[in-house]
Amino acid sequence: MKITIVTETYFPQVNGVSRTLGQLVKFLEDRGDQIQLIRPDYGEESECSNHVLVHAVPLPFYPEVRLPPPTFGEVLPVIDAFQPHLVHIATEAVLGLAVLRHALKREIPVVSSFHTNFDRYCEHYQIAWASWLIRRYLRWFHNSTLQTFVPSRATIAELETYGIERLALWPRGVDASLFHPDRPGRERIREKLNFDANDIVIAYVGRIAAEKNTPFLAEALAIAANARPDVRLLFVGDGPERRGIERKLDGCARFVGYRSGEDLADHYAAADLFAFSSLTETFGNVVIEAMASGLPVVALAAGGVADSVQTDVNGIALDPSASPAEFAAAVLKLVDDRDTAERLSQGARRYARSRTWEAIMAKLRDRYVEIVAEYKK
Repeated sequence: MKITIVTETYFPQVNGVSRTLGQLVKFLEDRGDQIQLIRPDYGEESECSNHVLVHAVPLPFYPEVRLPPPTFGEVLPVIDAFQPHLVHIATEAVLGLAVLRHALKREIPVVSSFHTNFDRYCEHYQIAWASWLIRRYLRWFHNSTLQTFVPSRATIAELETYGIERLALWPRGVDASLFHPDRPGRERIREKLNFDANDIVIAYVGRIAAEKNTPFLAEALAIAANARPDVRLLFVGDGPERRGIERKLDGCARFVGYRSGEDLADHYAAADLFAFSSLTETFGNVVIEAMASGLPVVALAAGGVADSVQTDVNGIALDPSASPAEFAAAVLKLVDDRDTAERLSQGARRYARSRTWEAIMAKLRDRYVEIVAEYKK
């Protein structure tokens, strides 16, 4: 098949969308499909001839995020020249909108996927009044496509309340051979960060931003660290809240910025527990990466995270209304009860190993084939 994939985020940006799409492109190319990837130009050299790079500019209030402005005169003819059997639009901003309109005009089968709760983000940036406008736009956008692929059942249920139709589950996988507890770099990372052998390291991986509820997490982890002198904190990622949280957790936390590949896997393995308090996740890729790394997860059971974290199986799932003190108590329960923590570690690893990218992407490709065949009838 010839497939055009359109996204407003991709490597070297580090997030769940870019990781998922990277896995999708690799899988399809390994299967022999021809892939045309339309994505932002981040200024890096690309040796991939099938990447169509689009000029992108940083958001004024979030400079690490770069989005293409609405000028795509050179992009749309490239799609026509490629003559795809199907277009998959992964993001709904101006580039995705332009390609959606073009695909509909050219009568090319077009599908979409939903990755980010942008309407929920409004609440964290003092523009809650805009959430209903965004939901209305999302309903129109996704109902204009033949299918919308969604990463979790919880998110499907939410999108149905928006009036979005033709939703299909497209969960996330993990490379359990990359992310695993016995990484050779575990001790090196712990020594580099001055963690003692008996320290209990609690990790967070992701954007350090309001929409990830990291101020809540910092308050909860401060309580835990103050209660137990052997608790240390590890933040992998960056974002606008980093500086304030560094000041709040001064002395007990290490901040290492974004990591990827083997280095990221080593940082997961250097931890003993994983803490995650986001309320806006459609899935939460970092949660399943932590599980693959053998880390029991303490999380708020909201959105897609509620599909993965199971109390007394692979972690502790708290009610989304839980307080920082209640979150800290759940963390300290696993700090103090190492037998339970070890049992949940094994459960986390088992759960993650059942979620292979190969099987997940194969089901998506099968659905591509069905949609193309149905469209031709």
